[in-house]
Amino acid sequence: MPPEFQAELAERYVTCVSGEIAISTAPELAEVTQAWVDGISESCSDLSATIIGAVDDIETAVDDIETPVDITETVADVFITAPGQTPSCTAVASSPVGIDAVAIVVSVAGLDGVIFSPALLHRALSGGMASWADPELQELNPEIQLSDTPVVLRAPTRPQDITSLNDWMNRLDPAGWPGSPSGLVSDEAFSSELVLEELAIEGTIAIVPASLVTNNSLATISIQSQQAQEPAYLTVESVISAGTQMVETTSGSVVTANLDAALPPVPAAGNDVASIPWQALNQFTITVCAGANEMAGRAFAKYALRLDSQGSMTYFGFTETPKQIRVAGVAAVSQGLPEPTIPPSGAPEEVLEEETEIASPEPTP
Repeated sequence: MPPEFQAELAERYVTCVSGEIAISTAPELAEVTQAWVDGISESCSDLSATIIGAVDDIETAVDDIETPVDITETVADVFITAPGQTPSCTAVASSPVGIDAVAIVVSVAGLDGVIFSPALLHRALSGGMASWADPELQELNPEIQLSDTPVVLRAPTRPQDITSLNDWMNRLDPAGWPGSPSGLVSDEAFSSELVLEELAIEGTIAIVPASLVTNNSLATISIQSQQAQEPAYLTVESVISAGTQMVETTSGSVVTANLDAALPPVPAAGNDVASIPWQALNQFTITVCAGANEMAGRAFAKYALRLDSQGSMTYFGFTETPKQIRVAGVAAVSQGLPEPTIPPSGAPEEVLEEETEIASPEPTP
């Protein structure tokens, strides 16, 4: 079955497989994962899904998860991971399942969207920009009245954010971005509450996930590249634009994706021109583990990749999986699952929309 048609069927029919699965999720995606668990539970009465993980991690991400969190030694059947995290199981299927961009936020009144060059940003993140009235910053922003507020650099930064930002800035200006800025300290720990407290200090600049910006209306900088006439602004459209530059690679039931900056971004529906892409991206990955619950795990992964389910990513401040990656992911995780039985063409449309296929196949070898 062509991947595009398979993805189309996934939108109209939920594939249900009997089983009980345990899901380990990245803390920042706890709410998204819970929405998927609730959704598939409503459609599939014989498929039970439970989120497991460290209770502190889960409570940091969401205060009111409705489904109890299992913190026993339960072995996970599905992992949803952030960059740098490795599922502790034998993977039989995996796919990117969502995106979060990297944001550079500033806590200075009137500077939302202030333009930086890669070289100036590197200097600022290396401790070499003492004041927000910096002459080079003023030259890039002649229309803005800058203040002499001291620059406060928040050093702790997630390693995946440093890596993603380095990759993009070095492509834009290798000479101006010779390596990771010396002022940043790689720190895997991340607390939204702590970051927001520190951003309350006037003059702070910090590297944070774009989802934090979206959910808290924070001010961000823009990037002026030497190649583009217009700066790249961090917006929903510019992140989606970068997503259209991602290229998938499929090997069996495993889909990976990488951004190809040489590809022209695709304009959004209804637009003639694509937004200048914001290419500092991080991917989340869903992985199905080998074992007796493989098929139920695949059904959950397929559900998470439905366009309707991807709306949960957007609702909680993230970005949905790019279409070309999502289509490949649906095809990959669906291997071994039953194909939906399409009702007769004369059936009423509302019946077609509510139809659910339920089956209990054996795991693939």
